[in-house]
Amino acid sequence: MREPVALLRRVFQGALDHLHDRLEADIPAQLAEVCEQLSPAGRVVLIAFGKAARPMASRALQTLTAARAEVVGLLVPANGDDAPLPPLEVLAGGHPLPTAGSFAAGRRALQLAAAAGPDDHVVFLVSGGGSALLESPLDPTATVDQWQRLQRALIGCGASIERVNAVRMRLSAVKGGRLAAAASGACAVRTLFVSDVPGGVETIASGPTARCGEHRDTLRRDLDELALWDALPPELAAQVRDRTLPLLPTAAEIPGTYATIADEGHCRRHAAAALRAAGVIVDDELDVDDQPYELAAERAVDRLEQLRARSPGRAVAVVTTGELSVPLPARVGVGGRNLQFALRCAALVRGRPVTAISCGTDGIDGSAPAAGAVVDGDTARRAEDAGFDVEDHLRRCDAYPLLARLGCTVEPGPTGVNVRDLRILIAAES
Repeated sequence: MREPVALLRRVFQGALDHLHDRLEADIPAQLAEVCEQLSPAGRVVLIAFGKAARPMASRALQTLTAARAEVVGLLVPANGDDAPLPPLEVLAGGHPLPTAGSFAAGRRALQLAAAAGPDDHVVFLVSGGGSALLESPLDPTATVDQWQRLQRALIGCGASIERVNAVRMRLSAVKGGRLAAAASGACAVRTLFVSDVPGGVETIASGPTARCGEHRDTLRRDLDELALWDALPPELAAQVRDRTLPLLPTAAEIPGTYATIADEGHCRRHAAAALRAAGVIVDDELDVDDQPYELAAERAVDRLEQLRARSPGRAVAVVTTGELSVPLPARVGVGGRNLQFALRCAALVRGRPVTAISCGTDGIDGSAPAAGAVVDGDTARRAEDAGFDVEDHLRRCDAYPLLARLGCTVEPGPTGVNVRDLRILIAAES
C-alpha cells in the first residue's frame, strides 16, 4: 500500500476521473436514439443546468453536431461561469442560493420548452445544484431577496433533502415536473441526470422533469412542522392558506423518459475497487447518510476498528458516500460538512495509524474553497502545536483555516460533477 495520504488523494481524484469518463461515454449512447428519430424538420432543444451542466452540454453538443442535428437551447452553469457555448444561450445562475440569473434562466427554460414543436426533441441535462441555478417562483412578484430568505430557511431547518425538495417543488414554476410539462408539445422529451441525492429522479434538482404528480401534497404540514411560514413571500403564503396554489402536474401531464448516468454509487464502487487493487481490505456498506457529522465520524471509526480486528496484519478501509448534517452556530466560520467531518475524525483518531479523507465531488465544501481534507492520527497534535483549539474550531464550524494551515485540504476547484460526498477511513497494516 502506498503512503496513506497520497493514496487517498489519488483515489479521490480517480473517482472524479471515473465520473467524467461516464459522462464522456454515456451521453453519446443515450442521445443515439434522439439522433436516429429526429426528422429533417426537427430540432433538438437542449436545456442543461446544474454543477455538471457545462461538461454534459459540451459532450451532448459534440454528439448532436456529429449527427448534423439542428440544436437550440440553454446552458445554466454556476456563479458567473458565462463563457459562450454556441449554439446554446448561456445564463449563469447562483449557488447555493438562487440569484437574478437563476430567475432569468428559469423563465428562459420555460419559454424554450413551451416553444418546442411536434417535430422537435427536447433534451434536459440535469445535475446537482439545479434547484438554485434554475428557478422561477410561482408568484412572479417574489423578489430574489425574498426567495433567498426562503431558501436559507429551508437549508437551515434541519429537514431531510427529500422534505426540503417537496416544499421547493410546490412553490416553483419549474420544479415538480413543471418544466417537462411545458414541453408537452414536443415530439419527445428525454432527461439525463447526474444525481446528487439518495432518492429517485424526482428529487434531483427538485424534480423539474420527473413524474411527481402522484405524491401526496404535504406542503401545509411541512410549513407548520418546519416553522417556515414566516419565510414565505406574502402572496405565496396567502395562496397556500387559501388553497389556491396551483397543484403539481399529474404523471399524465409530464412527458418524457429518464436515465441516470452518474451517481454516488458509481463513485463509491470505483473508490472501493481502487483500494482493493492497492491491497486494502474494504468495507463499503456503512450508511451514514444525513446523520449528524459527529455521529457519522464515530460510527466510521468504530467500523474501521472492527474491520481491523477481523483482519490482523492487513490494511483496511471503510468507504462511505452521501451527505451529513451540520447544525450551524449563530456565527459561522469558514468550512463545510466534509471539513467538519475530517476535523472531527482527526480528534477521534489522535495517536492511531488511521488516515481519513472527506471531500465533496463538486470540489467545493460549504463556504470554503476546498472539496474537503485528508487528516491522520497526527493532525490534532500538529494543530495544537500550531496554536489551534480543535474543539473550538469544530464548535464554530470553522475547520477550513485550521486544516488549510496544516496543508490538509483538498482543493481541486469546481470539478464539473456532483454526486454528493466521498469519505474513506484507512488503517495501515498492524
